[in-house]
Amino acid sequence: MNEPMIPIVFATDDNYVPYCGVAISSLIQNAYKANTIKIFVLYDRLSLTSIRRLESLTTESAQVSCICIHDYIMDLNVAEYNHLTIASAYRLVIPDVLPQYDKLLYLDSDIVVNGDISELYSFELGDNILGAVHGYFKPGDFMHNHITKTLKIREKNFFNAGILLINAEAFRRNHVKDKCFQLLSQRRDLYYMDQCALNIVCEGSVFFLPSRWNYEWLLDFSKEMDTEGFRNEGKAIIHYDSNIKPWDFPGKLLADVFWSYARRTIFYEEILYTGQRKQTRQLLNILGLAGSHRNIAIYGAGNAGKKYVETILSLKICNVVLWVDKNYADKTDCPLPVECVDRLYETEYEQLIIAVEDIFVSNDIKSMLISNGIDKKKIVQIC
Repeated sequence: MNEPMIPIVFATDDNYVPYCGVAISSLIQNAYKANTIKIFVLYDRLSLTSIRRLESLTTESAQVSCICIHDYIMDLNVAEYNHLTIASAYRLVIPDVLPQYDKLLYLDSDIVVNGDISELYSFELGDNILGAVHGYFKPGDFMHNHITKTLKIREKNFFNAGILLINAEAFRRNHVKDKCFQLLSQRRDLYYMDQCALNIVCEGSVFFLPSRWNYEWLLDFSKEMDTEGFRNEGKAIIHYDSNIKPWDFPGKLLADVFWSYARRTIFYEEILYTGQRKQTRQLLNILGLAGSHRNIAIYGAGNAGKKYVETILSLKICNVVLWVDKNYADKTDCPLPVECVDRLYETEYEQLIIAVEDIFVSNDIKSMLISNGIDKKKIVQIC
């Protein structure tokens, strides 16, 4: 059936909006401008700011609209387990949410699109319910065993559900949504939830697409690999479908492709800031400073001190009971009151962070504090 436009569906929540935005931007940038693209972003709960930012990606040839699907999922009986939530099952209700289309394209948000999306949409599905790319696994690994022993489908029939060309008419006619949700309500061994259910229900009714339309980033990064095999050329969609994401590990192979698109979007600074917060949280965990009941003191209200206090306040991972600086009287633009250094000797706290950029100055401060009776075991230097 010839559609008047190319309908494409994403799904997100507030936490994933920046990465969804990068995916959408990469798609629009590489789309053939003569085509009209209609992008729908499905959500259950999304802030008005997030909605406005996503819809601001609209261009002359691509319209972005956010759709609340709360009414479609509110009564679903699906257990949330492993690393997935009900949000991962949004793709099962797409044909019902958009009944005006007989053919739809669903894309995960952890992707970048390098090719013209109209080429992917143009594949004819015939009587098949879905178009998808073979899923990645290694013989004998967890995924292989899960496919053959738990899902009980043939290896050659397994597909990754992150990129789906949906024959919506056949999807509805074969009651795929109801069959999948019935499986998800009865079973707790479907590790990838709706992907597993779709593989079981749609086995034998899948048209397999060229692998370039879903190049999976499921790699063993602990081993040295031939970088020649991981060049960007020929990968129409790169799918960062692992726990290792390019925004957390920018040095990994093909992460640079994500960042090349990200830095051209309105989400770039937010992605950088989110990464910084994650690093700070990890550092505080390593240092043993994280914990909602841990009371800490901060020495230093310069750039380093301000950064750590602001991050700790935003993360809410410990209590800043005291913030001191030698020049406390001049520190009037800080998020918390800054007091004199003498207050360190009359306040109770579990850890004292010296947040000073210069290591030599930090060492001098540490020596001074110890000589004045502060337990050196309480002192942590962050330079």
